[in-house]
Amino acid sequence: MKRIDWFLLGSLFGLIVIGILLVYSATVDEAAKQWQRQILFFSLGGIAVCGITLLPSKVFYIAAYPLYTLSLLLLAYVALFKSGDVERWIALPGGFKLQPSEFAKIALLLTLARFLSLKRTSLSNMKTLIVPFLLFFVPFLLVLKQPDLSTALVFGVMLLFMLYWNGLAGWEIFLLISPLLSVILTSQHFLWAGMFVLLVAVMWVYRVNLIMFLTTVLANMAAGYCSILLWNKILKEHQRDRILTFVNPMRDPKGSGYQIIQSKVTTGSGGLFGKGFGNGSQTNLSFLPEEHTDFIFSVLGEQFGFLGCTVVLLLFFFLIYRIMHTCTDIRSQFANLLIVGITAILGFHVFINVAMTLGMMPVTGLPLPFLSYGGSFILVCMVLVGIVINLRVHQENI
Repeated sequence: MKRIDWFLLGSLFGLIVIGILLVYSATVDEAAKQWQRQILFFSLGGIAVCGITLLPSKVFYIAAYPLYTLSLLLLAYVALFKSGDVERWIALPGGFKLQPSEFAKIALLLTLARFLSLKRTSLSNMKTLIVPFLLFFVPFLLVLKQPDLSTALVFGVMLLFMLYWNGLAGWEIFLLISPLLSVILTSQHFLWAGMFVLLVAVMWVYRVNLIMFLTTVLANMAAGYCSILLWNKILKEHQRDRILTFVNPMRDPKGSGYQIIQSKVTTGSGGLFGKGFGNGSQTNLSFLPEEHTDFIFSVLGEQFGFLGCTVVLLLFFFLIYRIMHTCTDIRSQFANLLIVGITAILGFHVFINVAMTLGMMPVTGLPLPFLSYGGSFILVCMVLVGIVINLRVHQENI
């Protein structure tokens, strides 16, 4: 019991309570009573945390590859037998649904941690990077086909954080992601030129060999040309609309720009102290779509104001800090990689969701951990926290 991080559990409990209250206030007038199901999801998550805490930590290492294989089968099933943008779930008995892409986060996390713990990674030894990227690309492409770009990006962020922890330098990661940056910045020639100059300067400073230099330059030039293909052939219409709307929400204020405009209005209307619990006019009058899922932070801002948002962000910061702090007590590289991956998953969700709500990022489907409504996502978040608690409690037997 003395190895349990009560500060971590305290911040987690605070976020759970706030999440239930926000979902209740956002859906109290609806017949579905999502807040009751939210309590059920957290109850199941709490049982999962207790069960995971009791397991020997070696189970995570042993189960990594079998769970990865199972996740690929589930993702392949969705890709082959489901159709449409919203068909990402598998029906279960009792009216519940399983979202395989959420389950894949845990499976990929365990698999990458197991493989990377065997050997340090380095850009000078490409053999150490080939397998991790293959392990990443298979579920990435399957989720991208659904299409679920936001969840696919979570996989990428998790991989990069784990590679960094496993020995890859920051400048090496910059080289790896530079083609992606070229795709994003190609439309802005000045920004792309600046990034390209910085890229060449970094390779010169770190004395990159000629083969790596030429490969990186050619990859970035090819990525620039591929951005046209990405925009016209790969991105779905709604994804293109989200990007264009992010740049100028007023281009379609009653269509693709409606969500982000209403989100900013709802969040800002709360002022410093908010309108009070259950008194959000924008929320309760249904001006804000998806208020209990993707835009739950807007509900928080309207009802509890700037101070309420600050408190919640501090709780998230403290929770993620306590998760990462666990690495200081554990020597196992496998366990530390798991913790870093979990930090990346939760941190990326918080950053993107809040930035999206405030109009600083394009609208994505990434929910806010422990606050947004949703069964699969809540269970996954609780399982991730359960893994951290398990590693801390059983640190001597990993």
